[in-house]
Amino acid sequence: MSLVFRNAQLSDLDVCHRIESSRYPEDEAASRENIEKRIFAFSQGFMVAEQEGKVMGFINGGATAKVDLADEEIKSMIGHDPEGQNLVIMSVVVDETVAGTGVAGKMMKAYVDGAWEQGRKAIFLLCKTHLIPFYEKFGFTWICQSTSTHGGAQWHEMAAQIPG
Repeated sequence: MSLVFRNAQLSDLDVCHRIESSRYPEDEAASRENIEKRIFAFSQGFMVAEQEGKVMGFINGGATAKVDLADEEIKSMIGHDPEGQNLVIMSVVVDETVAGTGVAGKMMKAYVDGAWEQGRKAIFLLCKTHLIPFYEKFGFTWICQSTSTHGGAQWHEMAAQIPG
């Protein structure tokens, strides 16, 4: 079964919220309201993966000229600039039925390739320690331990720069 990648639509809101809520701890998961804001404000930065017409996962982010990964406001799209040359990824998540099957990796490749095609210069994200090797596969490098205290967890800042 092949995956289809497309920009999110408001009709994807409920399934995206369900996936986010089921896969992230409660104090880390985006609220339904924030997911709606992200789709509405920047659908071209909110990619869903579909399999046989069913959303299996998504990646979302915002664009900005100024990158401060510890700034919680970007999660509500405050400071988002659709023309910003940098993307900040906020969620990479798949439905539990496809966890461990490679869907997340295929989504990341499509998202990163799409960012370069859009003319973005860099992509930033926060991740937990165990996910550093996953993101390194897609050209991300470790920057530093973040000052973010989101969800009471320890986070690491990573970035990918446009190739060439």
